[in-house]
Amino acid sequence: MFWKSLFLAVLPVAALSAQTLVPVPDEPDVPELAGLMGELQRLTHKLALSADAGNLPLVEMYTHESLEQLKKIQTETPEYEGQPVAVLIDRFALPSYEKIKAAVAGGTTEKTTLLDAAKVVVESCNTCHAATQRAFIRITAGTEHNPFNQIFTP
Repeated sequence: MFWKSLFLAVLPVAALSAQTLVPVPDEPDVPELAGLMGELQRLTHKLALSADAGNLPLVEMYTHESLEQLKKIQTETPEYEGQPVAVLIDRFALPSYEKIKAAVAGGTTEKTTLLDAAKVVVESCNTCHAATQRAFIRITAGTEHNPFNQIFTP
């Protein structure tokens, strides 16, 4: 009985190996946008916390890092699920950094000025989400809570 059940279990594999198998074509390797945006969100949150603390050197660093992440997103995922991500970054995200870059260039440590500028950046995220039918993704400055093991005050 054992040999009969073993034979019956192997039979489909033996019949299958006689057929020619066609490999499944590779899908293009597109980076997952959520991971790239999650990193941008982390940097933007740290930018807002730095602005809220009036820490100009840290604001400058996180502004730079956020802009670098936006370039990375544009390069790695210029389009995602039919949405022109690179174009939307050019139209919404990049212009939103002008106020924070001006504050940094002016050397201001005024918390209100820095935080207002950071909030312009955050609002551009929400504007872009709405434009791509993703308005259910809402970003805040998140300055009421610091989840990082980092001190943001100068």
